[in-house]
Amino acid sequence: MSWSDIFADPADRERLEWGRAHLRFDASPATVALLDFERVDEWIRYGQVRYPQFQVNMPEGGVPPTLFTETRQYLALSMPGYPVTDAVAEQVRRGATLRFVNIEDWYRPVAELADRLTATVGAGVTSYAFYTAPGDDGVGAHWDTADVFALQAEGTKKWHLWDIPDGVEWQASQTLRTDREPDHVVELAPGDGLYIPAGTGHRAFAGPEGSLHLSVAVSATSHRKIVRTLLEELLAGVPLLDRLPVDGDRLTPVAALLREVAEAAGKADPAALLAKADRQERRISDGPLIAGVEPACRPPR
Repeated sequence: MSWSDIFADPADRERLEWGRAHLRFDASPATVALLDFERVDEWIRYGQVRYPQFQVNMPEGGVPPTLFTETRQYLALSMPGYPVTDAVAEQVRRGATLRFVNIEDWYRPVAELADRLTATVGAGVTSYAFYTAPGDDGVGAHWDTADVFALQAEGTKKWHLWDIPDGVEWQASQTLRTDREPDHVVELAPGDGLYIPAGTGHRAFAGPEGSLHLSVAVSATSHRKIVRTLLEELLAGVPLLDRLPVDGDRLTPVAALLREVAEAAGKADPAALLAKADRQERRISDGPLIAGVEPACRPPR
């Protein structure tokens, strides 16, 4: 697989400065074609998604689902989170953004894209779509822990970007203070793409026709995940009821435990640890759900 799911010209991959600088590029026409205003309208109007698969966001935060969903009864069962079209439309008129999350879990074309991209970069891939009404910003300024490729499908969007700060204090919250002018302003039209490195502050405003874009988030294996994977393996061998004494000498067992952790870390196989931390589940199953039936794959409109 090449980078043709992201870039119109896969050679643009060579222009990426991973984790350092944003990049504007021509997006893959096939991927951009997976979304349009009509498809988003159908998802909501015909209940093809339910909360929290879709969310409604204002700049100050998420809108309570009770304001745009309902619970429908089916015989003795109930189905919560069902979208109420008029209520969703009213929230959009007030300046909200519709946010569709983990699209690879429920929309096969994006699931296939996620699998191909995961195989290429060896990283976790999560997808989101954002519909924003004309002139509005319904998410607010923030930064993400993943590298993001934003692919503009419909309308235009003006992105305000803030460079990654020095130090680590700013990482306490992903909400971004916008008391200073952005370091960069980039406007995307249909077919444009924007790479946003993890940690880059961003805020985006829809143009006069509204905006719809697909965000493909690529989460490379972090140092934290390596440590977490190692500790999970160590914890599997620690009895649940082993605990420190209530009184008496509590430091000695702690010191002994730390020596055991250090010894286990020293014996760990780096290659096996990396392979376990890197492991990703495929979205598309190789086996059919019903024997002899291949899952249908409707081509994008």
